[in-house]
Amino acid sequence: IKSDGVYVVIGCGAVGLIALLAAKTLGAETVFAIDPVEHRLELARSFGAIGISDPDSALAIIQQHSHGRGADAVMELVGLPAAQKLAFDLLRPGGTISTIGCHCEGNYAFSPVQAYDKNLTYRTGRCPARHYMDRLIQPALDGVFKQLQPLISHRFHLNDGVRAYEVFANRRDNCVKAVLDIDGN
Repeated sequence: IKSDGVYVVIGCGAVGLIALLAAKTLGAETVFAIDPVEHRLELARSFGAIGISDPDSALAIIQQHSHGRGADAVMELVGLPAAQKLAFDLLRPGGTISTIGCHCEGNYAFSPVQAYDKNLTYRTGRCPARHYMDRLIQPALDGVFKQLQPLISHRFHLNDGVRAYEVFANRRDNCVKAVLDIDGN
């Protein structure tokens, strides 16, 4: 992350919003957030991103803000071929795509030859959560991550797990992240 770079987050669910916050924390001044769901874009804007609700207009907007170069890095957090193709299209030559969305399709949205020609770096993988747990527990208990509170939009009692999943999976009631609590608070 460089302060003068142009960065893009595709998908503003909880993971995308955390990626946006991480980019801002690491010094990115210009971060675009792309998501068709308006309440998620509002959260992204509240975290300092420039919101784009229409993926079809994203390329023109990114090109305008990068003097025709394209984004230095794109974080793709959706896991669908259309999002992967959009990430590729928005990226400048020599840029980096990082994807956390699990791509389960048989083919990628771009070929190895296209990746080679664009000289891109493609990073994917699961978060090594166990590695970070011990390092993050105390800061979490100390309230360091209070800015993440808006991401937890719904709380359910542990016994309401099925309903919680239904609300989350179907994006009901502007759900960003549902949390199960023993006491429901």
